[in-house]
Amino acid sequence: MPSNSSGGLGLPKYQRNEEQQKWVEGKRRTAKLIQLLWKAAGKKQRSDPAFLCLLVQCGWSNGGRKNGGDSTRRWRNHKIADYIGVHYSSDEELAQALSSRFATLSLPKCRALIRTRTGITHYYNAFRPATVRYIDKHSAEIALAFSRVSTSATDVYTKVRLVASLIQRLGEISADDRRISPFNGLTPTLSCLDPQRRFPIMNERTRGLLHCIGMNADSDGTVALSKLIGATYDVRDAFELDAYAYGEKFPKPSAGSKKPIPKGSYSDVGFKSEISSIAQIAAKKSVIRKHHNKLINCLRDSVQWRYRLKESKFDALVIGWKKGRDLLIEAKTASEGPSGRSQVRQAIGQLYDYRFTHMPKNDVDLAVLLQKEPNPHVKSLLASLNIELLWFKGKQLRGTIQL
Repeated sequence: MPSNSSGGLGLPKYQRNEEQQKWVEGKRRTAKLIQLLWKAAGKKQRSDPAFLCLLVQCGWSNGGRKNGGDSTRRWRNHKIADYIGVHYSSDEELAQALSSRFATLSLPKCRALIRTRTGITHYYNAFRPATVRYIDKHSAEIALAFSRVSTSATDVYTKVRLVASLIQRLGEISADDRRISPFNGLTPTLSCLDPQRRFPIMNERTRGLLHCIGMNADSDGTVALSKLIGATYDVRDAFELDAYAYGEKFPKPSAGSKKPIPKGSYSDVGFKSEISSIAQIAAKKSVIRKHHNKLINCLRDSVQWRYRLKESKFDALVIGWKKGRDLLIEAKTASEGPSGRSQVRQAIGQLYDYRFTHMPKNDVDLAVLLQKEPNPHVKSLLASLNIELLWFKGKQLRGTIQL
């Protein structure tokens, strides 16, 4: 029976049925193997193309759940044997050789690893040799991506974006006359190396989910998938997200998402660099761009599953925030003191100017976005001008209207 929908996208909650749980357990076993190998390797070894290829191949499967995945286990063990330069004649001999090669891996632990059934993505055989060559060519960049994803970060989504961008910049993998995204072959290993379990596995299973949320298989899509993890859809980590993408039926994009965009040179609101820059406000230099961009990013994160955001000379235009009307937003980083009051006045002028100049039909409402709740005077001032007010309390978007 389909599960109940949840969230602004109308996506179902994760069922966590018996079959999905079996898939997730297999991914966790794979992650344990890959992480143990990574942690046991020295700095030089982590940059070795052959070692990187081994880690990536450990994330692949041979399709089948035939024989309980034992064909994949044996194939993987042959790859381990090739890497450490021994003949794979038995599990016991391979475990002994593996323990000798990696000093921190005890023999009992190696025995357990060699016997463990692993594998996540049924990666196409036609692309496997080409992917090995690709890793060899880009080993320095891939080693850097592996190193960065294997660390914990305060801002996990920035980490996900950074790592995904590193991989995306390398270009597609070519085999004969076919091309494929590097995410398909590499993200199983990236996901396994991530201790925060937020880097998503991207493959054929996630294509339908990406289409449903209006994203592509790129760095933005990677972050968007990562943000589906959480209480809204009851998806606890990237491994459950992969099972969710495979086992659930997702709705087609809603008709509302196809509402015509107002005429004008508007573009989707993209991720803003939060690197600080210097601007002139209230006759003195203040570092504001970093905070301004962070504010826009927070707004984008808060509404991305429910509304489309556009930008031009203005900060953001929320398309169809209510029937027949859009919402024009100007973001300001302060509302207190001389500098803050100057920013509020500037926002008022910008909103009326942008609406008059770019949106002559006057079917657009106005709002100011602030970092925090302002004082009563600012609230009264904006209310008297029919300008709505938005602010953040922690990560929650609050205000005189609800988005």
